[in-house]
Amino acid sequence: MESYINIIFRTLIGFFSFFILMRFMGKREVGQLSLFDLIIILSMADLMVLGIDGFKDDILYSLIPMIVVAVIQVLIAFLSLKFSKIRNLVDGKSSYIIIDGMVDTNEMKKQRYNMDDLYTQLRSEGIKSIQEVEIAVLETSGKLSSFKKKEDIDASLPIIVSGKIDYVILKSLGKNEEWLLKELSEKGYILNEILGACIIDNKLNIVKKLNYNGK
Repeated sequence: MESYINIIFRTLIGFFSFFILMRFMGKREVGQLSLFDLIIILSMADLMVLGIDGFKDDILYSLIPMIVVAVIQVLIAFLSLKFSKIRNLVDGKSSYIIIDGMVDTNEMKKQRYNMDDLYTQLRSEGIKSIQEVEIAVLETSGKLSSFKKKEDIDASLPIIVSGKIDYVILKSLGKNEEWLLKELSEKGYILNEILGACIIDNKLNIVKKLNYNGK
């Protein structure tokens, strides 16, 4: 009887510890999980199960590794916000599968993404053929984001993300880097001050980074 109570107790401790640590790591939709996030979750779940099974051992033997894994995830997430190279290494980069209605087969090979995958995901978005698509982006989560030629993609796709210019989107909108830098200069900004930007009604809409004074 005592062993059963011990298992129930360890299960409750493991479950709530797992829940608290997941909240500690931040909110993110399951469909947006990167490979790194998925590995973290599976590792923590496995550690929780080991803690329940090993009821003869001190429960701290499983709780401490779970906490360490959670701290690693938070640390990597913080560094990813600061350094784009780390973010690209951990989460990967979005890939343009279709540009101006043309399929980039080289990028598909690089991502190990085939035409069956492409057609399947296009159909899931209600798109009948590739000819309807202006731009299709394979997100880091594996989801395909498609934009039809008839749609107004100006307000949907960012041309600056975390201070980096997206030259593919910029070109698809008929703009270039010179135009962008000129627009920023006229508004009194430099590229390093910009968190994000997109074009709405042929005007540049800017999201500026906050400084330490909150301005």
